[in-house]
Amino acid sequence: MVSKPLSALPHPPGRIPVLGDIRSADRRRPTQHEAELALQLGPVFQRELLGNRLIVVGGAELANQTLDERSWGRALVGPLAQLRELAGAGLFTARSKDPLWAQARRILTPGFSQSAMRVYHDAMASVADDLAAKWDASPVVDVHQDMTAATLEVIGRAGFSCRMGLLGRRDGAAEGTEQFLASLGRVLVWASESTNDVPLVGTVRELLGARRRNADIAACREFVNGIIQERLQAGDHDHTDLLGLMLETEDPETGARLPHHNVADQVLTFLAAGHETTAALMEVALYHLAADPATADRIASTGLDRTPMTYEDVVKSRQIRDYLNECLRLWPPAPGFFRVARTDQDLGGYHIPAGRGVFVLALAAQRDADVWGPDAHEFRADRFTDERITASSRKFFSPWGTGPRSCIGRQFAMHEANLLLTTLLSRFRFRLEHSDELVMRERATLRPEPFTIIATSRKS
Repeated sequence: MVSKPLSALPHPPGRIPVLGDIRSADRRRPTQHEAELALQLGPVFQRELLGNRLIVVGGAELANQTLDERSWGRALVGPLAQLRELAGAGLFTARSKDPLWAQARRILTPGFSQSAMRVYHDAMASVADDLAAKWDASPVVDVHQDMTAATLEVIGRAGFSCRMGLLGRRDGAAEGTEQFLASLGRVLVWASESTNDVPLVGTVRELLGARRRNADIAACREFVNGIIQERLQAGDHDHTDLLGLMLETEDPETGARLPHHNVADQVLTFLAAGHETTAALMEVALYHLAADPATADRIASTGLDRTPMTYEDVVKSRQIRDYLNECLRLWPPAPGFFRVARTDQDLGGYHIPAGRGVFVLALAAQRDADVWGPDAHEFRADRFTDERITASSRKFFSPWGTGPRSCIGRQFAMHEANLLLTTLLSRFRFRLEHSDELVMRERATLRPEPFTIIATSRKS
């Protein structure tokens, strides 16, 4: 069968000559809108603005097809490309051909090994204990604020052996960290909205916002450079954390160390991507636990009362891991990624020429009812205990990206989330302060809008 041309791909209704699908543009919630379009238009469709065509893959079968590294590669476009202005050649934003990417990956890989995770565990546990102490003292919980604080503290303490000042003993670090978060938040919003804006309108917005954005990027870089300089000035070469690896380790292939500007790129990448994605995951998990106290009590009754939690305890807590995977399936913090055809491809009966990029919308593909069942758009706590689904070769579940450019910190993030959630669930009962639905906002990631829960001690 002859493949159809790209022009034959389904598109949103109401296309206007020259302007294209401007009526369906949504700069504030682009991937959620595209997931809604996928339900109407099918597993692969197009969106066009002023002649710029975006191919969206939202079906599990076709999404899986793009994961074949022999036929498809990673494309650095969209919000990640914009974030190069912030994170330079960090692991997420570096181009695959950049020698610094391969060098950094080789140097940092041991930092995410099982032996390294054992070392990080105690630092993570200290954050979990500080967070629980905060909830004991104040049961009305701003979940967004506390998950931001906890996940940033984990990266600071485990990755860089420094405190961010947001939990436990507050000190002079808190003000600088809060300013960093404010600047980072504005940059993330810009990265998402600027790549989903109407072209001409977006250009005007770019010009008007350039000064503020450049100041925010400079503030983020200054914060990161401060962390690095503090380590260098201390002259401490005994740290085995991520920062120590980057400063002291020679590349096993070239013998070179990472240049300091790239160390800053990597530190900024870990702070930004690491805290944002794990905080989003934790917020989704806490929302559903607070909305379903019976499930929360059932999970809490299955041996979560061991304190302190050891590394082995966390690794063995399969029930929490399955619960977190359902959160990642329904609301992946990274809602999609771009792939580029290495050679001419047929994708769902359409011809994708070599060099053409497509957007793999994990948010839609991980909700494909043909794979996950008729309730694919609903949260089901025990879904990942169903081996008929989880063992299926047809399922698409790729919340951490794919291939050699997948998230290097995924095991770090899952261990962290597992430990934090287990600690909180073993000590507290949760309920939503208001019966609001979960509303997601987009700023290069998918993360819930702020909400409040009431946390009461299980001992009371």
